Amino acid sequence: MSISSAHNIKNQIRDNRENLNALPAVASIEVNGIEIGKQGWKGRLKSELIEFYKNIGTKINRQGFGNVIITPRIINNALEYVHTEGEAIAFYVAHKVIKQGIMIGDHTNHKDRSLDTVTFAAPVELNGKRGNMAVVIKVSGRKLYKAHRILSPDGSQFI
Repeated sequence: MSISSAHNIKNQIRDNRENLNALPAVASIEVNGIEIGKQGWKGRLKSELIEFYKNIGTKINRQGFGNVIITPRIINNALEYVHTEGEAIAFYVAHKVIKQGIMIGDHTNHKDRSLDTVTFAAPVELNGKRGNMAVVIKVSGRKLYKAHRILSPDGSQFI
């Protein structure tokens, strides 16, 4: 396993593709009805995700790392990074990637923004299709969920 120096989440996934492809999926989920671009999709998804994380817990504990916080405000901010249906569905398994994924990135002063980040990644299955997903955690005293991306096992866009 290599800890990527790439700042871009997708490049971190690509840099670690071989390692991720050798791992079993940490989560499998079937979700239908998310239509990116359809009027009101973001509001509906936000409400569903807030309820989902309220039910499973807004503090995701990763052994040896601590609690990663994902609140309604964080969900709202993270939705700005969601551009595909795969990324939308992947939000439902982010907690599994945080808990069970491997660390693929560790940056001090990430993108010259005076914050440190850690990236965890793992294979997941969304609607029967395997992908490699990465979750970025912002470390600033507290550990806060920041964003995620998912790519196909070959490193191309997850569809």
